[in-house]
Amino acid sequence: MHIFSRISEDLQQVQLLLRRNFSFRAGQLNEFVPLNFSNLDMTLRPGVVITAGSMFGPVSGRLVALAAVLQFIFMASRVHSNVKESFSGKERGTDSRAGFQYPVLVGDYLYGKFFTVLCEYGIEGYLKDLAELICHINKSGIHALRNTGLELTDRQLYLEVVQGETAHLFACGAYLGADLNGADELHKNKLYHFGLNLGTAYGLLERGATPGQVKEFLTAAGVNLYELPSQVDTQCFRNLLTLLSEESTVRRMVG
Repeated sequence: MHIFSRISEDLQQVQLLLRRNFSFRAGQLNEFVPLNFSNLDMTLRPGVVITAGSMFGPVSGRLVALAAVLQFIFMASRVHSNVKESFSGKERGTDSRAGFQYPVLVGDYLYGKFFTVLCEYGIEGYLKDLAELICHINKSGIHALRNTGLELTDRQLYLEVVQGETAHLFACGAYLGADLNGADELHKNKLYHFGLNLGTAYGLLERGATPGQVKEFLTAAGVNLYELPSQVDTQCFRNLLTLLSEESTVRRMVG
């Protein structure tokens, strides 16, 4: 993503760290479960973490590791969401394990890697925050499965589900990235609410909303950026909000 070009080398380090953990003795993870994430989804969450942190200090190996940890959690949750509710074992000759066992095991492996990386880089102090984040994601997934059609029947609960499954990860990533580089509580809270609004808009767009339907969240995210210290980094975030407000971007996301 050109919006994160200023931290492109840091994002490459995130991807290298991720790839190093995608292989193990049995093979590559994508041999068991397709890891077909778009460039946007591989870049966006790490980009938010690193950009938030770089407002308050240099990009360190620990900040890169934290960005990778948030990406591990995102990928694990998406892999788990692809577990099939029913599978005959005869679907075009597909190995029945691909529908159940492999997604569960690969998702659990990715969750395990997030904890390993936390320990390797000495940032295990964030374990409680990240464990609560995972609980948010899974609790919201349960609500979504039990209450289909929420966007039509219960708008408030639908927004809570979107925030739990998608937005809290953005919020947590922005908050912790800033915290790692020594931001004060005021600035961390501004970035948390920026991430929450950004993530709500992004989650709704993923689910088929139009730019007009998410304008209030993109606008609120822009307001959250006021009084942050780095004009360069806040402009990067503003460019991201502009990108998500464009119809062409949304078509690429949901197409």
